[in-house]
Amino acid sequence: MGMTTSVQTEKAVHGEGVVARQAVFTGPFTIAYRDKALPPPAADQVLLRINNIGICGSDIQIYHGLHKYMTYPVVPGHEASGEVEAVGAGVTRFHVGQRVIVQPQITCGECYPCRIRRFNCCENLRVKGVHADGFAASHIVVEERFLHSCPDDMPFDLITLAEPLAVGIGAVRRSCHQGANVAVIGAGTIGNLTAQAAQVLGAESVLVTDIMGSKLDYAAKCGIRHCANTREQSLKEAIYGAFGDRGADVIIDCATTPGTFQAALDACRPSSEIVITGSFKVPVELEVPRIQRREVSLIGHFMYVREDFADAIDFLAAGRVNSDSFVTQKFAFDKFDEAFCFIEEHPNDVMKALVMIDQGGQG
Repeated sequence: MGMTTSVQTEKAVHGEGVVARQAVFTGPFTIAYRDKALPPPAADQVLLRINNIGICGSDIQIYHGLHKYMTYPVVPGHEASGEVEAVGAGVTRFHVGQRVIVQPQITCGECYPCRIRRFNCCENLRVKGVHADGFAASHIVVEERFLHSCPDDMPFDLITLAEPLAVGIGAVRRSCHQGANVAVIGAGTIGNLTAQAAQVLGAESVLVTDIMGSKLDYAAKCGIRHCANTREQSLKEAIYGAFGDRGADVIIDCATTPGTFQAALDACRPSSEIVITGSFKVPVELEVPRIQRREVSLIGHFMYVREDFADAIDFLAAGRVNSDSFVTQKFAFDKFDEAFCFIEEHPNDVMKALVMIDQGGQG
């Protein structure tokens, strides 16, 4: 699995424009590099220097050619931190040198979900790094409306974590009420951050489950009170051990396999809620009477709204979410192949891997 070219210089400046160095997925297991001239930012745009991007499960699907909703070629990356290098004449909320994160959703603003501010459900939704070019580049030009400002002293690594945390916050807000017992299936990046978000947002008690002991050990270090290995006990048994007869008010499936979905159905109690926030790879059979006769609510969840994103930045900056040692690996911009191979070969050792685009940038 080799790259088709090697990295040369990251950028060259010509007048007000920039030649950006981009990584491009051109096909399964194939990453090329190209230089692309970017125009100066228009009135409502900002030129960003990208510091780093996070590698997500969807990036791995794209790399393997298994993502159902994308086509090659595409510049990957939808988790990114950066710094403003130039602003368009009409930009008022951002200034040169400001640290920012990009919200990667491209929405139409006209469909009914957009009109009620459910932009994540836009009927014409496209996501940067999946349906449109993303952030694996030395520089990008992006509209001001996609940006969130971050504190000047917030480390870039921490800024990048705001995107997956926003997913967790959105999942919790789809159902969870104050004082709820919440069970989260999966203790990877999204599951861990979802469980932590549930605690911050007022859950009475939180359980996280996984089949990897290393992920559960880290979840415990992050302050999640109940952690259970479902290789050793069923989800239903783990929920009873954590919550007793009351059971789980909410089960959030961040692992989304046929097995975890069936386990959630087996473990839920009447009048409880199951939230689907992971990405299913295959169809799953659904025994409808088990939902209907017990009045179980099955809730779909996708990404986040702008308020979730803003809260994610605030929670991380204030230390309300434990992020110590969350970034487990860093790879150079010219080591994309190495990053994906490492993640595939060492799943127990990876929580969040970053690709460092601006290797000279400060943390």
